[in-house]
Amino acid sequence: MDEATPPVNGWRELAESMPGGVAIQVDEEFAYVTEELASIVGTDADSLTGRPWQTLFDRNESDRLERTAVSKARTKGRWEGKARTGDRGAGGTPVEIALSATETGNLVWAVSERSAIPAERNDGSDRYQSIVEAVGDGVYALDENLQFSFVNDEMCEMFGRPENELLGTDPRTLFVDADQLDIAADMRERVVSGDLSTGTVEAVTETPDGDLLELESYYRLRAEPADGEFPGSVGVVRDVTERNRRERTLERQRDELETLDRINELLLETTRELIQTATRETVERTVCEQLAASDLYRFAWVGEREFDGNRIVPRVTAGDDRGYLDEVTITDTRSETGQGPVGRALRSNEVTVANVDDSSFEHWRDAARERGFESVVAVPLRDGETVYGVMVVYATREDAFSEREQAGFDVLGRTVGSVISAAKSRELLFADAVVELEFRVEDSDTVFVQAASEFDCELELDGYVPSAGRWILYLSVTGGRPVAVAEAMANDERVERARVIGDEGGDGRIELVVAESSFLHTVTGVGATVQAASADGTSIRLVVEAPDDGEIRDIVDQILSVYSDAELLAHRERDREITTVGRPGGVLDDLTDRQRESVRVAYRSGYFDWPRESTAEEIAESLDISSATLHGHIRKAERTILSALIDDD
Repeated sequence: MDEATPPVNGWRELAESMPGGVAIQVDEEFAYVTEELASIVGTDADSLTGRPWQTLFDRNESDRLERTAVSKARTKGRWEGKARTGDRGAGGTPVEIALSATETGNLVWAVSERSAIPAERNDGSDRYQSIVEAVGDGVYALDENLQFSFVNDEMCEMFGRPENELLGTDPRTLFVDADQLDIAADMRERVVSGDLSTGTVEAVTETPDGDLLELESYYRLRAEPADGEFPGSVGVVRDVTERNRRERTLERQRDELETLDRINELLLETTRELIQTATRETVERTVCEQLAASDLYRFAWVGEREFDGNRIVPRVTAGDDRGYLDEVTITDTRSETGQGPVGRALRSNEVTVANVDDSSFEHWRDAARERGFESVVAVPLRDGETVYGVMVVYATREDAFSEREQAGFDVLGRTVGSVISAAKSRELLFADAVVELEFRVEDSDTVFVQAASEFDCELELDGYVPSAGRWILYLSVTGGRPVAVAEAMANDERVERARVIGDEGGDGRIELVVAESSFLHTVTGVGATVQAASADGTSIRLVVEAPDDGEIRDIVDQILSVYSDAELLAHRERDREITTVGRPGGVLDDLTDRQRESVRVAYRSGYFDWPRESTAEEIAESLDISSATLHGHIRKAERTILSALIDDD
């Protein structure tokens, strides 16, 4: 007998050590059946041995398997699938079957809830050898020195090594993970000492091609000889790489769903804070605390650029950072300290993720690793093109932020940005003291400077109204013909519509509808308003008003982001008188957004002047609504305003 071939008892032990039930079909009958297979169908092995294989199934199931399983196994060598044993009408037993053909023409049945395992019928070792050779898993035997004394072809193929290279090898040399090796060693000691008769271990091994395989090994002791020495063991090795990958994928998906649920909760909570007239700090702290309280994340903070530099400094923090922010330096520049996810998120206005192992995170890797951080996401807090800061969240696992989670964080960042924008607007609306910032912009490329230069006139902003993503501007024209100025502006691709409201020869007013105004959007986005703006043929003069406790540096930076050559001429602080119109409960507070917008445009357009400077049809066209709808908005608004004034008289 070949030295690598186990004796008859060895083959039997190998066959019976494999999980699942095994039977050998010769012609149409079972020549060999293990007790495990018999127990699956609720009988004993003797009752099945010598009986037709159809005994396991009812008539319909056996006919189906004859056409599919048996036929394909004989022609293609193997078939795998599902079936139901016993009387289907009584429920039967659902099983998984692997059917394999041997070289001698017999069939090996492997019946299990897990996978397939096969065999054949001859006297002596041939019967068990057929089982081992037909099985789709790796099968091995270890001698008394815990070295391979037998491996089947599947085992050799699995490890990418020939039989002669594996025989005599200690399987522990094939382990890659040291922790798994320790677990396997402990399990083996318990089996050898008699504490356990069987064991299951998982291990990661590397093939000669460099591929990593995740393996699961089930083994048992061979029959112990009389002298009491360790007899060796036999076992089955299964490649579970794909199975584990699927399980990890499902786990990640569960984590993603939990994360998305948490983000949805944060969105609802943030909206509640907005309804309750929350401050910016309250909203930011709420979001960070809820994120840090989740089992998914360790630490969260919101940062902004410092007043007199490029460092990103925290506004609020939550969770356990163990002094991380005190130890690291983060900037929004393109230097080494600005190449991480935080700096890139602020420059790109997009959600940015990184693992601690990424090359872009090298500058902060040691400090992050000391605190257990493995991945991070940076989320711009923005409203339109205005960015108020960045929210940064750390997790203790790699690749913690999937694409779906990033999309959820993007929505969260936009929502927080909108809340901050609204909070800043409220600050300005109810501020008792304000700051005026006066700028001069040398920019000949704007539509206003071009028109003022072409017609040698001066244009002054006389008011503006945001409307459905557009801006309606009102300009006073001095020293030029309003009709000619309006016609020239209407030909500019940046202008949707231009019309004359009043024309007094050399002076007048123009209504301008533009799809975008990065300047107005930027200024209003940081909680400020444009109090005055005028253009001559060379430059633009701007006066911006902001609450005196606002972030003036942010406002200046945002204006410079639109006009890089802007020059700050003056910085003035003043008190102002607050009218009841803008206060909560004021007369305009009872109007709907659309009513308020319609009244403002009508007022700016001279609809309430006598004689009227604009018709209802012209105003409706500017608002992109019908004149009937406009009349409805204005009538309802007038009634609400008059009712509030007269009833309170």
